[in-house]
Amino acid sequence: MKSSPLVVLCGFLGSGKTTLLRRWRKEDSLKDAAILVHDLSEFGLDAELVSDEDQLPPPGKLVNRVAALHGEHAREHLQNSVGKVLGDIAELQPPAPVLICESTGAARPWPLIRAMTQDKRFELRHFIVCVDALNLHRDFSDGKVLTGEAPSPQDEALTRAAGVLAEQIAFANIIILTKIDTIADPIIETQIKTLQAIQPRAAIGLSAQAGLLLSQLESTPAPKLAELEELASRFQLPRDAVTLDNVEAEILRDPRPFHPQRLMEACQRYLGTGLYRSKGYVWLASRPGDVLLWQQSGSQIALEYSGIWRAEVALNRDGTLLPEEAESLNQQLKVKHPLFGDRHNELTLIGLEADRNSFYQALEAALCTEEEIEAWLNGESFEDPWPKTIRRFD
Repeated sequence: MKSSPLVVLCGFLGSGKTTLLRRWRKEDSLKDAAILVHDLSEFGLDAELVSDEDQLPPPGKLVNRVAALHGEHAREHLQNSVGKVLGDIAELQPPAPVLICESTGAARPWPLIRAMTQDKRFELRHFIVCVDALNLHRDFSDGKVLTGEAPSPQDEALTRAAGVLAEQIAFANIIILTKIDTIADPIIETQIKTLQAIQPRAAIGLSAQAGLLLSQLESTPAPKLAELEELASRFQLPRDAVTLDNVEAEILRDPRPFHPQRLMEACQRYLGTGLYRSKGYVWLASRPGDVLLWQQSGSQIALEYSGIWRAEVALNRDGTLLPEEAESLNQQLKVKHPLFGDRHNELTLIGLEADRNSFYQALEAALCTEEEIEAWLNGESFEDPWPKTIRRFD
């Protein structure tokens, strides 16, 4: 029986994998593709972003061709959880033309490949590694830290990141340099040469704003599993340590709004190099209607407008809701917070313990106090240093 193609999309935290996958899902040729999202977070935001459903698929389950493997399914139970999902995908009708696995950026490649290739009905077509061009330039001397041409950073968090990134690149048959619009062309050329030195057999693609399509990679030869196994054996890489050591995830959940000025100060003062990634939804006291998607990797922070809170819609400020629509919304909000309705913050923080805890505490301090909430209820304004033009999330 002919095996189905498997594409694994890897790359360090915040390198643009989810953005790329969201773009790919708009291709007609991939409308029936199966998606497996491997995510350290207990929340599983990335699976929600690529799902067609309003709600996150249950962890470890395949729902409408999307499976979310987060929490315990991302680490200690990865092999078994992947095996069950692969079995479900193999039975899909119509058959999935391709299975795409988007993996956490903290993943070590060989244990991930072993898990994903356990079912012989699927054959590894690509192991794609996304590399953030800006981070490669700023933190890793355009990749020369990875090759040993430049000294390792005097920073434990960056040294750990360099190690797992070099390991991922070594297994790649395709490397995609992302965010190239943030870097000058001569620097990109230097980065390409350095990446070729690490993995000379890999094809290298360039992407700005997720501009590279999966169909454009079709001519690239598939990796050979036996060669990857030999590579893992030669460098004595672990078979079962799925993710980078000591990288953990925790979630901040709180219904109170962030004070916009203190949130900015928290980012400026407490965003350490060991907080590799944070992502989720936030709301600001200055913008009570906006559902904001928060995406942080390294020192880069992006806010995307992704909708309006139902509590704001229910106010019917413009008078467009029919009475029955307003009543339905208000009934839904009765089970939500009495002051904030469905507004809430839910942020996953991924990184080393010290920097993760430091930023967590800074975020808690940036939430509005009781006095500030009272001021918000009274319609008082809040100083807001965040950009007034926010990218829209589709």
